[in-house]
Amino acid sequence: MTDYQNILYILIFSLISTTRQLFQRLIRFARYLNHPEPDGQISKWRKFLLAFPSLPGNLSSVLIHNAFLKYYTDIIGLDAKYVGLVYLIFGIWNAINDPAIGVLIDRRKYDEKKGKLLYLMRVTVPVALISAFAMVHAQPDWNQWVIFGFLLLMLFFYDTAMTTYGIAYASYILVSAPSTRERVDVSMVTTYVANVGGLLGTLIPTLLLVGNTNRQLTTILLTAVIGINALLYFLALKPLRETREMYSRENEAIDRKGLMGDLVVNARDALKSRAFVSYLLYQLIAKGPKSFYFTPFLYLMDHVLHLQGVQATVVDILPGLFMLALAPFIAKSMKVFGIRKTAIFSTVPAAFGFLLIYFVNGFFSAICAYAVMYLFTSAFEMAHGPMLGAIIDDDEMRTGVRKAGMYTGLNALLTIPVSGIQASIFMGVITAFGFVSGQQAQPDSALQGIRIGAGLVPFAFTLVGVVPLLFSPIHKNREMELSAFSVAARRSRNEETSEVSEQEGAHT
Repeated sequence: MTDYQNILYILIFSLISTTRQLFQRLIRFARYLNHPEPDGQISKWRKFLLAFPSLPGNLSSVLIHNAFLKYYTDIIGLDAKYVGLVYLIFGIWNAINDPAIGVLIDRRKYDEKKGKLLYLMRVTVPVALISAFAMVHAQPDWNQWVIFGFLLLMLFFYDTAMTTYGIAYASYILVSAPSTRERVDVSMVTTYVANVGGLLGTLIPTLLLVGNTNRQLTTILLTAVIGINALLYFLALKPLRETREMYSRENEAIDRKGLMGDLVVNARDALKSRAFVSYLLYQLIAKGPKSFYFTPFLYLMDHVLHLQGVQATVVDILPGLFMLALAPFIAKSMKVFGIRKTAIFSTVPAAFGFLLIYFVNGFFSAICAYAVMYLFTSAFEMAHGPMLGAIIDDDEMRTGVRKAGMYTGLNALLTIPVSGIQASIFMGVITAFGFVSGQQAQPDSALQGIRIGAGLVPFAFTLVGVVPLLFSPIHKNREMELSAFSVAARRSRNEETSEVSEQEGAHT
């Protein structure tokens, strides 16, 4: 046997041994992730699976509601005033459809074959993907009103589908993770995976829509991103499961007043909740700037700072990495100080982060300003899911009826539409200051308008938005009470189901 053969055999055996050890470690790691927490909470793996659908969802949202605006003004050539009008109409439509969809989801019974929330998530995704694909392929030689009507129609289909998906997904998390600690953990994991989706949604647009642009290449790559998005949706939704027991209380609580009757009665009851109204006003004022920061970012990087695509990408990525490194400390803060205090203490520095954006004058100052803004706005975004869950639990404790879909729908009334309102404000500001669509060199007044729209306007909204949250009654002790109530309700349903199953088995 030659030395060459000996070396080859050693390498093969080493590879087999290393693969075997790696496989064993992966098994141990999988068991660790899938092992329930000591206090009976769901496993770490289950928390990851619950958070994973936020990745493709956030990719879709960033791509449509942020990158597509600049794509339509700079590549397709739609006048900025028409884009602003599209999003104004879009916001009005959201105000109508979101609560109604939430009530419809609440009224839908669990089906043994189809399920409930997961079924709605799976059937709405194809509609959203086809709409996004169509929007990418609008043509610059179309009439302005044709482009306007086409974009508005595709957004109508896209938004209706994604509103249903978003409400169903948020409700699914709440029934799958009933305690506050579980929801905080899921929210932290969601921060990581959603930011991966956001990165995918911003990477191609930042590289292609800042600096010199190529319409054909941009269209091809945006189409590729939509294809990747479809694959991610499949991977995220495939392993999720649901059972009748998850919806037993919701099924029992269905009111029979009809859609409009339920919508009016439930919305009226919700508006009597001080917890919900204070949080609703907080989102109405403060949440929009973070939801819509990326489009002003593109205009600022391109027209004001004149950065290249790679530089703009670095400015976009580094603040996100900084935030992800500190995300566990944000989650720890919510568990120690409570959701409400964490949101309040993060909103004020987030506002001053937007103020810094107004003064940026180069690559490094932009990184610093966006790092401050992104870290603290992400902190109150992490508090969103647990806070809304606590409000829904509070309503259920008071009324005896669980209305997760209705509350999530009313909340969606403010989240997506507020982003549209911010889009209309930004487009209105830069149009008023003389921005010319499709023109690389902009007048000085337009550059000032971009700075105001990217920095001063979000600063004012975010700073004022903290005031309503000061009046929220969901403090730390109340959070603990609601968490105990939610866990007890889940366990009682599971125990009742187990007893029924045992009795049916004995009878058989």
